[in-house]
Amino acid sequence: MRQIFAADLNNALRHDGLLCARQTPLLAGLLYALAACAGDEADLTPEPGTSPDAGVNTDATDTSESPDTGSADTDSSENDVPEATPSVGRCDYTNPFSQNPECKAYTGAGWTADSAAADCAANAGGPGTFVADGTCGFDDQLGTCTVGTGTGEEYVLYLSGDDASACAISTTACETFTAGTFEPQGVCADGEPVEPGPPLGVFLQPEYVCSEPVEGEAPGTGPDGTVCTWTMISACTEPGRHYEDYGSCEPVFSQRPYYGFNTDPEPVENDPRLDDDAFMAELAWVKEEVEACACVCCHSQDSAPSGASGWNIEASPIWTDSIPDSGVAMLAGLVGSAEFGAYAPDQNNGFDRYTTGLPTTDVERMRAFFEAEYFRRGFTAEDAAEIPAFGGPLVTQAAYVPGDCRSDEGLNADGTLKWRTADARYVYVLEAGSKNPGVPPNLDTPDGTIWRLDVLPTGTPIETGLAYGAVPEGAVQRFPAEGAPAELVSGRQYYIYTLLDIAVPLSRCIFTAP
Repeated sequence: MRQIFAADLNNALRHDGLLCARQTPLLAGLLYALAACAGDEADLTPEPGTSPDAGVNTDATDTSESPDTGSADTDSSENDVPEATPSVGRCDYTNPFSQNPECKAYTGAGWTADSAAADCAANAGGPGTFVADGTCGFDDQLGTCTVGTGTGEEYVLYLSGDDASACAISTTACETFTAGTFEPQGVCADGEPVEPGPPLGVFLQPEYVCSEPVEGEAPGTGPDGTVCTWTMISACTEPGRHYEDYGSCEPVFSQRPYYGFNTDPEPVENDPRLDDDAFMAELAWVKEEVEACACVCCHSQDSAPSGASGWNIEASPIWTDSIPDSGVAMLAGLVGSAEFGAYAPDQNNGFDRYTTGLPTTDVERMRAFFEAEYFRRGFTAEDAAEIPAFGGPLVTQAAYVPGDCRSDEGLNADGTLKWRTADARYVYVLEAGSKNPGVPPNLDTPDGTIWRLDVLPTGTPIETGLAYGAVPEGAVQRFPAEGAPAELVSGRQYYIYTLLDIAVPLSRCIFTAP
């Protein structure tokens, strides 16, 4: 029982070798609620000789009672909450980003108590508590998101809260990412929702920073002996140096969802690797490569804001044992992760991330190390082929095929662009048939881009009705670099792509210029 987007986002959140922190807890929390708990195992790598769906552990599920989250069967007449949809049971859990209680009702005819309990146990933030025949409901409820209508695997997510600024994002996350239907309730049904703004934190575009070498270190290869580094999740400083000395983690923390959930590995008694000098030397080299790159911001216990995320280079005795199986496959390049973006090595101090999941100065050496580790764990390249590409929503967005625009999307006769759901931080007009915009540094301005407008981090998102080619205060035209964009030809089809922020699309559809 797996929804595609849920599997991808859970895969990204839990196993991504490069996923880091995006300090927008509201957005991250809602995306988590709408996807990460929607039916995926805790580790997507199959056991050797089994299918990816095998081996779901339901032992962690406690069906005896509901936790005190406020989602226990609620009298809707007293709390003004609509009558709960009948289901085979519910899953109570706490969203690890927002720390709000949430609830998932298994309403589809294809669910059984066993399959729903297994799904609940596989909750990405830790096992939820499954209650057979239980119903969801909260005293304060933003709304519900109904997903999978007509599939037999329908479920309804109940989002708790009383913050009106969450309403627009709730709608966007439900309808854009899961193709669900959002029904506003509580403060979201009371009136015009408040748009989320800069205080939540926005994606910070990378900057190229050149700094003097740390005292005691050799001159750098930049101008006048400086060390130059991009402030981006896929970036690295010079080999042998530490990323945090030259590229701040602050912008990195704005560029990926994050929460600390690492568990140190259980030490293996009499582990022969500890006495293998060649292995230990390679282990130290891989760690040095990590420390030179922005990966250290989230995968070092000493650097991550609330604990290492997924794996920890400070874990002992052998830190790579903290990496999930599927993560090892990705770091080896056995599983794709291209949608995370990458710099060309000559722009990234010699580090290459096109082949392996970790940026490296020696692709074959890095690949050999992680392939050996994956195979040591009993897996094969064929097992890795069963693992979906890493990137979560970035993968699904790259594969998105746009349809025709609705009446409230596209281009008006007066030359103004229109989009739906919320105000936008990114506005694109592209040739029809162009690839979908992705993430910096190499995927965010695809071939076929005619016009791209970015709102600066301190700027106010743009309302629908923007004149094509206009650059409002607080925004910057990224493409073309100079001059006005090409005129749109009457009768010709174009692609409008607007985003609430990087990786959070609003309207994306094909219109015909009037």
